[in-house]
Amino acid sequence: MSTGFSINGEIYNVTLSSLPADITLNTFIREYVGLSGTKFMCQEGGCGVCVCVVTGKHPITGNVRTWTVNSCLTLLNTCVDWDITTTEGIGNKSVGYHPIQKRLAKMNGTQCGFCSPGFVMSMYGLLKSKGGNVTMEEVENSFGGNICRCTGYRPILDTMKSFAVDSTIEVPKECQDIEDINNIICTKTSNLCKSSCTILSKRPPVNYKDGSDWSWPKSIGELFSTIEQLKIKKYFLVAGNTATGVFRRDPFIKTFIDVNCVSELRQHSITPKALTLGANLSLTDTMAIFEEAAKMKGFEYCQQLWNHFDLIANLPVRNMGTLAGNLIMKHNHNDFPSDVYIVFEALNAQVVLQEILVKEKTVTMTEFLKTDMSGKIIRAIILRPYIREQYIFDSYKIMIRAQNTHAYVNAAFLINVERPSLKIQNARICFGGISPGFIHATAIEEFMKGKQLYDSQVIAKVFSIANSTFIADPDPSNGSAEYRQKLACGLLYKTILKNTPESLIPQRLLSGGEILKRPLSSGKQVYESIPEDHPVHQPIEKFEGLKQTAGEATYANDIPVAVNQLWAAFVTAKLVGATVANIDTSAAFKLPGVVAFLTSKDIPGKNTISGNEPMFFLENEELFVSGAIKFYNQPIGVIVAESNATANMAAELVKITYDGEGSEVFPTLHDVLKSSRSDRINHTVKSLIENLKIEDNYDVCGLGKLDLGLQYHFFLEPHTAAVIPFEGGLEVYATTQWMDLLQGVLTELLDMKNNEVQVKVRRLGGGFGGKGTRNSFAACAASLAALKLNRPVRFVQSIESMMNVLGKRWAFHCRYEFYVKHTGKIVALRSEFYEDAGYQSNESPMGHTVLVSKNCYEFTDNYKLDGYMVLTDSPSNTPCRGPGSVEGIAMIENIIEHISFETGLDPIDVRKANLIPGHKMEQMLVYFIQSTDYKMRKQKVKTFNENNRWRKKGLGIAIMEYHIGYFGQFPATLAIYHRDGTVIISHGGIEMGQGMNTKIAQLASLELGIPVDMIRFEGSNTVNGANSMVTGGSIGSETLCYAVRKCCNIINERLKNVRQSLKNPSWLEIIQTAYNQHISLIVSEDCKPNDMDPYTVCALALVEVEVDILTGNYHLPRVDILEDAGESLNPNVDIGQIEGAFMMGLGYWTSEEIVVDENTGELKTNRTWNYKPPGAKDIPIDFRIEMLSGSPNVAGFMRSKATGEPAICLGIAVGFALQEALQSSRSDAGLAKKWIPLTAPMTPERVLLHSGTDYSMLHLNYT
Repeated sequence: MSTGFSINGEIYNVTLSSLPADITLNTFIREYVGLSGTKFMCQEGGCGVCVCVVTGKHPITGNVRTWTVNSCLTLLNTCVDWDITTTEGIGNKSVGYHPIQKRLAKMNGTQCGFCSPGFVMSMYGLLKSKGGNVTMEEVENSFGGNICRCTGYRPILDTMKSFAVDSTIEVPKECQDIEDINNIICTKTSNLCKSSCTILSKRPPVNYKDGSDWSWPKSIGELFSTIEQLKIKKYFLVAGNTATGVFRRDPFIKTFIDVNCVSELRQHSITPKALTLGANLSLTDTMAIFEEAAKMKGFEYCQQLWNHFDLIANLPVRNMGTLAGNLIMKHNHNDFPSDVYIVFEALNAQVVLQEILVKEKTVTMTEFLKTDMSGKIIRAIILRPYIREQYIFDSYKIMIRAQNTHAYVNAAFLINVERPSLKIQNARICFGGISPGFIHATAIEEFMKGKQLYDSQVIAKVFSIANSTFIADPDPSNGSAEYRQKLACGLLYKTILKNTPESLIPQRLLSGGEILKRPLSSGKQVYESIPEDHPVHQPIEKFEGLKQTAGEATYANDIPVAVNQLWAAFVTAKLVGATVANIDTSAAFKLPGVVAFLTSKDIPGKNTISGNEPMFFLENEELFVSGAIKFYNQPIGVIVAESNATANMAAELVKITYDGEGSEVFPTLHDVLKSSRSDRINHTVKSLIENLKIEDNYDVCGLGKLDLGLQYHFFLEPHTAAVIPFEGGLEVYATTQWMDLLQGVLTELLDMKNNEVQVKVRRLGGGFGGKGTRNSFAACAASLAALKLNRPVRFVQSIESMMNVLGKRWAFHCRYEFYVKHTGKIVALRSEFYEDAGYQSNESPMGHTVLVSKNCYEFTDNYKLDGYMVLTDSPSNTPCRGPGSVEGIAMIENIIEHISFETGLDPIDVRKANLIPGHKMEQMLVYFIQSTDYKMRKQKVKTFNENNRWRKKGLGIAIMEYHIGYFGQFPATLAIYHRDGTVIISHGGIEMGQGMNTKIAQLASLELGIPVDMIRFEGSNTVNGANSMVTGGSIGSETLCYAVRKCCNIINERLKNVRQSLKNPSWLEIIQTAYNQHISLIVSEDCKPNDMDPYTVCALALVEVEVDILTGNYHLPRVDILEDAGESLNPNVDIGQIEGAFMMGLGYWTSEEIVVDENTGELKTNRTWNYKPPGAKDIPIDFRIEMLSGSPNVAGFMRSKATGEPAICLGIAVGFALQEALQSSRSDAGLAKKWIPLTAPMTPERVLLHSGTDYSMLHLNYT
């Protein structure tokens, strides 16, 4: 069978049997159509880089509609009769760019650009689906499924909200025309697409050579006829396929039944007696029905259902995911915290089931979970009306971030209250996330009957019962059992508070009955206008911005697929301490398309990914384990196959047997410290002071500790290597920040010469230090396979593979004691810090941690600092944005805050007491306090906390001095073409979103006196960029600008006589004359470590938090940052860097929690499903950035300073703000004043558990 659909106006009649049965739309778009603007990363609908827009007819109404989809989850066979649009289809260089693409680029909404097409298409789909009429609130709520690691979201949201009908955002003049907002460009004709290209396809069943089959029944009868023919054969009912983003589908199921066109399953009805929902309604369609039903008497509760459904997953997932799909996940996995199930269960919804040759059967939700669903389908869900005056309905979903995450605990309550007695007739108290078998709080439901809801003794008994019956199962990756028990109690209490008549409740309890309500976010950016040296110091548009938003910017995985290309995937070991006895690949090789399996025995050279680089590597790190297994999921080999899907599936089928039973596992820093395994603890940094001099010259002393967890880099572009054998050598397109290292590693691994291996990098989709050395794993494995098989090999690591195999930011533990005067001045300080190296001691940040640990404070010689490197059974950790600085500054800032707490002094005063006299921070601090209204806001926070028992606020300040130093050499080549005078630049740096090329172009434009648009960049490579150092440490832009300026100076000197010999010559005349005189128009230069002097960057942040004490959730009403960026080379770029760095620090301190199995060492948080960087609605509500004016840098490049990393160190201010909020809560709870040791991240779990809240406090008697 052939199927018809269109992509960007071009019709595709595809013979389905020629493709895999489970091929995704993403794979087809990228590998068969050749459109690379649509990216992929997580392949589970959690990152948004794959978003496309679909227009098609509703199978029931026939109405044409538009919606967004995650192409990584959407199976191609479900796309029949769709019109699909990618970012290339709405605008490109040939026909002009779309207004969304133009605005996002112009308004500084891109950095690395990998996420940009996904954001563009999400916005395009929203506008198209709403006919262009959207509000700013709708816009800001629509990006829950789009992750950006670079920008901090603020400029993206500003851009998108500018399209709203109620927008107040200023739009650049050149971006104001939106007449072509709905245009689609045909990629076949490059013209505007005038109409739908959809052809109505016939859909007979398809049989595949591998035994798979696919059918499209159009009715219940056809569906059951298909099922009946299967007998005992396993089958998969396909609608949106979104469940595979939660639970991976069994790869051996070969029978697919597409139920999207079964009309009976997509219908609904609303009558005064019932709301009937077809089981195959999408969640988005269901939400629209809720809005309609909420207007009817008895169904007003549907508005709350809309609110709850809005928290399920994200918009593209809700567009495709169905009610039945969600409920079946709960049926098959009772531990799944289904939001659909929990609200329907509380509402006593009925489930209509149907079986072959059997009439419909209606069951309760509870009965449904116990029903054997073999041969059955869910046909409908029925909701009954509940009179608002008689019933209370509330539901909650408590998550680690604002959107697109599953619940710690979800809950729904339906309470039938008799009026006016307020006696409870009946109650349904339902929870998810407690344990697989716990849904109804049966004991509480029974107790409540006949009781008065607001009676204090009743409430006390309710929570006494709750405390004894809410027994949560252990699930470290979803919060502790204690947290989930307290959270469940808090949610029930919240409903009681919300519905208690105000006359019966103290005023300060009222806010506890509400969830945190987030208003629209906004931002303010302040910077100095510097007219000199134009276009340097100007906020010009990012050089590659339009290419990125239009999907024209190419990344490593966008290199066209070669005809005979193979794909690679790691096979990993899973028993720490054992050795590999045997590797059985027979099951893997039974899969069609599996070509080879390679291990350490196949390496012709040295088994290494570290190479000979003593600056970073103290010992060799193996590509494939050859002896004892060092960590869970350590690679033992690479499997190679004809497709990415086959390679990954085959890797899972390889069976490994081990010698020995393994060893005791110490996967974390604290596991080692608890065990006192001295052989794993190396005293790397030894203090020059043997003992502190502690006499009677202090007034206050204290002890404390600080814990910082691991952090995954979470770049959106996966580790990728596309390797092509070429004339006896290898061309390696890799996602590396360090080409020279990778080239050296490959030559050692493969026993080749350096000039036989060329590494090429056009750009990276984010790096953050994680692609400095860790890309060597993928690149080495792919290169080994390419060399051995003499075929192109591509390796795109899955997110699970990256998080399992590769190291992260070093975890950190600090123990300290301080002795201070009553003024807060430190007289003696001891600090021991421990950093988690992983299984090796490579790439340690410890030296830098020591360097920055004094921050901008004055210390006497009475400061004892000792650093310890701890070896754990985990991947070797690696630099992550601000390595060493994040930890060192957090250590001393935390001590300063602790001193403030113990002395009772304001944190500002303690800082002032310890600042180095005459330090720049003195003036900055005074200005910052005034500009942020610190004192007034401090008083407002105090008043707020006094007036609210269950809602608290806090202010936290952090200051820092960040050290910038130069290392290595950075080459650059500049060439001028004599025919038109255009300039091409190639350099040894890596553009990864930091705006390096933009700043270089500005600089070259200034030095050569030509427009920026005459300059272009060639991708970095190991020819023009030979011997270059890693692009990191925030110095890439400055060093390459310096090298390019040297090139420009040489060119200008060569052209000097030509200029003088011509009268008012144009640039082109100068160049052509020089060419005719045989003057070289190409030059190479570099920047060396001593070409510029090191310097420091000072910055401050003031963070305000608001905390819901009953849940541990919090948000940031306002954040102010003041940073000394010198005279910025590009204020747009630098403000974006500051915002993005701070947001990465915010994630580190709030939501990015790494959890490992303490028995095996297995990483439990290795996907977007369970590892959560901040989203668009996690940014500060009021986000203010100011770059210090009148502060030229006397060192560095052209009076500027680096901005890529410093602001991440300010994230700890969130912890200090939470400290103030929690201290108020603990005081209200009657607890003694005690410092709360901070831990990164301060998750809702940690916040609630530190709040001092106990079930006995959940009553109405506070005064």
